[in-house]
Amino acid sequence: MVKVIPAFFCFVIPAQAGISYRTLIDGTEPGLQGSLPGLQHAGLQDSRLRGNVRNCNNAALCYRNLILLVEYGPWIVAWCFFALTCGGFIKGALGVGTPLLTVPMMAQVLPPQMAIAIMAIPVVVANVLQFAQAERSTAVVARFWPTFIAILIGTWIGVKILSTIDEKTLMFLVGVAVIAFALLQGSKFRLHLPDRLVKPAGILFGGASGLIGGVSSFFGPMLITYLISIRGLSKNQFVSSISFLYVSAVVPWTLTLYYFGLLDERLLVYSTFATLPVTLGLLTGQRIRHWISEERFRYLIIGILVISGLSMLWRAAQ
Repeated sequence: MVKVIPAFFCFVIPAQAGISYRTLIDGTEPGLQGSLPGLQHAGLQDSRLRGNVRNCNNAALCYRNLILLVEYGPWIVAWCFFALTCGGFIKGALGVGTPLLTVPMMAQVLPPQMAIAIMAIPVVVANVLQFAQAERSTAVVARFWPTFIAILIGTWIGVKILSTIDEKTLMFLVGVAVIAFALLQGSKFRLHLPDRLVKPAGILFGGASGLIGGVSSFFGPMLITYLISIRGLSKNQFVSSISFLYVSAVVPWTLTLYYFGLLDERLLVYSTFATLPVTLGLLTGQRIRHWISEERFRYLIIGILVISGLSMLWRAAQ
């Protein structure tokens, strides 16, 4: 139980990389066996070994990411800097999509778990920064705090039923629903939530987002679906709202990485330095957002939603 409670927060970034909660903890993602051990396989769940890579069962694999940096250092640093800047740019412009772009790009030259861990500090900083820059941040909190709490509760329930639910079936059904809704919202028949239903619907969508995230690690699609259904929500309000809701996941998620030993002192340093290119991209993207019309912004968000749904279908097919 001690290990399960913090573990349930570990669902945001792995989802966008196509890597599940199960992979991050025990390395059981289909198609990834043998590439890099999960936390459990590496022995990092044992408190006596946490943070002590030398005591891992397979030292060669545990040092794989360090060897890669030594052998290909300049090229890896350059590529990761570019990937992080691109991720920050899309975050600044749209408020979403950073892990969807950055983690797969970095995973081309780094082990997947290392790419995920490097994103720990940047995603916290990016979401907190965007929320702090909101013109009416207190209004965002007042409007969406029930959704914030529902996410946490739903995630806890999701992890509790993790072993009793067919994850692939859930991914398929939710993926189809997300894509269908995105296409509907992109048509002239799009749905809008009445003002009186915004908070009740937020509890429903927040709980569903947390439940799905706890089971499968996919967190964003339900929240994006919810926010684009709110009538009159401007692009800047969308960005501040989604950043606030993401904070309910990324902060405890980062603590979870540290708890399981995936975010050791060396990776913590890398992650801290990674904040620089993400912030540069974020500030640039925010300037670009001013040139994006409300209508075009909405269609770009719908595009991100479709990609997320396709990612869920891809996971279901594995």
